[in-house]
Amino acid sequence: MNSMKALSIATLAVVGVGVVTAVVVGGGRAKRKATIPAGTEVVAALTGSVSTEQSHAGDAIELRTVIPIVTSEGGMIPEGAVIRGSVVEAKTGGRVAGAPVLGLRFTQIEVDGSTEAISAESFHVTGHNDATESAVAIGGGAVAGGIAGRVLGGKSGTLPGAVVGAAIGTGVAVSSEGDQLVLPSGQRLKIRLTGPVTVTYRPAPEPEKP
Repeated sequence: MNSMKALSIATLAVVGVGVVTAVVVGGGRAKRKATIPAGTEVVAALTGSVSTEQSHAGDAIELRTVIPIVTSEGGMIPEGAVIRGSVVEAKTGGRVAGAPVLGLRFTQIEVDGSTEAISAESFHVTGHNDATESAVAIGGGAVAGGIAGRVLGGKSGTLPGAVVGAAIGTGVAVSSEGDQLVLPSGQRLKIRLTGPVTVTYRPAPEPEKP
């Protein structure tokens, strides 16, 4: 009887050690809570195109982060988080209407299946037929990624492919020979948070040691 009891205790001890070991080994990939501070610039790419011709106020938009987000605690939220929002303005340009304008609003972030509300600056991009004026506006620091001072746009008002790899911020002036503006699928936007948000995320796995 005593030997059976001793065997049971030993078995439980081994199981307990296994559980602790699993927690320690898997701890690096366990979900954790962290805060993304106000002022953080999140860089995310559109999953679909948005244009003054096809989009309307109220249309839903979605983006995915392409750069890890640094948290207040010093952690890194891996790329791939989903940013959701909507179109708030889509105005076609013209002689009477003036310059075309696209306005976007961002309201949610989804990380590892958990969705949280966010507050962020609205995004606005404006078309200009005056290339010189556009170049001055862009050269003032509105565009990141080594393309400052370059006029964006083309005959259709679509941002050229070279710009898709760069991130543009709000207030950009885009050179357009037409009356429409298009942000193509894959275009990267800089989204500046105006308030902190706490999320639950799973850190990226640590690289294996050689």
